[in-house]
Amino acid sequence: MIVVGFLLLLDFITKSWISSLFGASYDKTIIPDFLDFVYVENTGIAFGLFAGNNRFWEIFTLLLILIGFFGFRKQIFKTFFNRIISAMIFAGALGNWLDRIIHGHVIDFIDIHFFKYHWPAFNLADCYLTIGFIGVFLHLIKVKQISHQKNI
Repeated sequence: MIVVGFLLLLDFITKSWISSLFGASYDKTIIPDFLDFVYVENTGIAFGLFAGNNRFWEIFTLLLILIGFFGFRKQIFKTFFNRIISAMIFAGALGNWLDRIIHGHVIDFIDIHFFKYHWPAFNLADCYLTIGFIGVFLHLIKVKQISHQKNI
């Protein structure tokens, strides 16, 4: 749970920093033709998908948070790797859910682009969720390979 707290704090600090210093019209180039910091109010999910459904995503995210919480309490995540990826998913879901409850939207600020080709703006919680779900996917592949080898 320490990892969750650290990740959540980092997400909160970065969103607060962007919100307080820059406001709704902020767009600052960090690395030309690659990285900008912007201020985006996102009512969708990661990377702005399905925008305009904030209430649905509040409820859906709360369910993910509860599943993660009970998973930690039951200690179903046995390996270090599984605990870290679970902590990332839990912290990411909780960070964005708190934004929805407090602000009515998620604050996104990382804008990655290659010249004029932009990836939708995102935040650290989105990064945690993405890395966490990639970790789950890799874990499932590993489990399937081990299972397949046992059946040979």
